Amino acid sequence: MRMKKLIILVAAAIAAVACSRTFDTAPAKEQAIGFGTWAETLTKATVENTFDVNDHIGVFGVKTKSATNTTVFNNVDVKKTAASPETWTYSPKQYWDLNADSYTFFAVSPYAATGYTVDPATGAVSASPTIAFAGKDSDILVAQKAVVNKTDGAGNFNSYDAVPLVFNHMAALLDVKVKMSADLYAQGAEVKITDVKLLNIDSEGTYTVTGGFTTAPTPEWTSTGTKATYNYTKGFVDATTALNVNIANGTPTIINKLVVLPQTFRTTGTERQQIQIAYKLKQTGGEDVQYTPDAFDLTTFDNVPDEDNEDTAVTGWAFGTHYTYIITIDAQAIEFTASIQPWTEESAYHYLLN
Repeated sequence: MRMKKLIILVAAAIAAVACSRTFDTAPAKEQAIGFGTWAETLTKATVENTFDVNDHIGVFGVKTKSATNTTVFNNVDVKKTAASPETWTYSPKQYWDLNADSYTFFAVSPYAATGYTVDPATGAVSASPTIAFAGKDSDILVAQKAVVNKTDGAGNFNSYDAVPLVFNHMAALLDVKVKMSADLYAQGAEVKITDVKLLNIDSEGTYTVTGGFTTAPTPEWTSTGTKATYNYTKGFVDATTALNVNIANGTPTIINKLVVLPQTFRTTGTERQQIQIAYKLKQTGGEDVQYTPDAFDLTTFDNVPDEDNEDTAVTGWAFGTHYTYIITIDAQAIEFTASIQPWTEESAYHYLLN
């Protein structure tokens, strides 16, 4: 059996769209500080690029007066309690200080009651909790700096109904698809995927972020050395039985939106990140034949769908990037030729009969 491995990288692009609003009503004093998003801006992001009701974020922030910072939020648990209108709640409430010059906010998701060390003034994450990627995780997100100045809008903090927080992906995202080669499909073959495993994947780690970011922050991940085997039926369902996913004229997704720890692939040793696939192949008029090729390294996937695996390969998973791996199954038929060895010529033998 021959398999062509192809990887497609889909860069996650997060862009904040500027918006302006004019409010004509008089400001109300002691307005509560709220959090949320404008509908026309991309200000939320999980695997599906939306927060669900009951999701929690941890908010950090300071107010600044005469160049002096005072911490107002230090890992405050803020929960989405309604989708329409979008509502985020926390307790106890904090109120805008109209004597302050500005406020600066940062946030992380998902919220963790302990384990985070974040500078509320700069957003620097000097320590995160140890995060275990179990295969069904929500994304790991950090919001870029949100600065609210007193001089915004009508000259006071009431120009914002809510503080818009723009989150960025800190983890990587992975899909695995499988298809038949064009030749195999043309032969009328049938292929059923029976098992897919990701092997030796770094699955637990912590991250740090340098502070002061006004756009997407750059996390530095450190693996704890814990490794996992991800074994799937389809999507996020753990495999305990055969998949039996039939490949017709298409490319079914076998692993769907798996959130993974950013990591560099190992190229030596027995713990290289690998993938293993098992499948049944049936030719027209034949019987199912089970094939379980040896596991192959993730570094053998390249970026060109041709007849070899010798083009540009990916060397790891970067944060904020969506990777799609495509495995093409081909089969080389056992063929025969026939020939006949010529007679062996001997010298003539003679007999004289009188």
